[in-house]
Amino acid sequence: MPVHKHILENIHALLDFNRVPKTKPERAQHFSNLFGLTLVESESVLAGEQVPNKKLLKEIADKFEVDALWLLKN
Repeated sequence: MPVHKHILENIHALLDFNRVPKTKPERAQHFSNLFGLTLVESESVLAGEQVPNKKLLKEIADKFEVDALWLLKN
């Protein structure tokens, strides 16, 4: 499991709360569309293979109206 597991869990919790489809291809496509990422980048972030950078964390927080620090907490 990635070291940044809590960030990943929080991102998926936000996506679940906002009823983003749970299947990997649909979720990655939706995430890609929301944040202007390539499908490969989205898949990598959502699989925990790539840690979101500060800019993406802020964009996620702003989009879902949460504190960016919440994304970083356990």
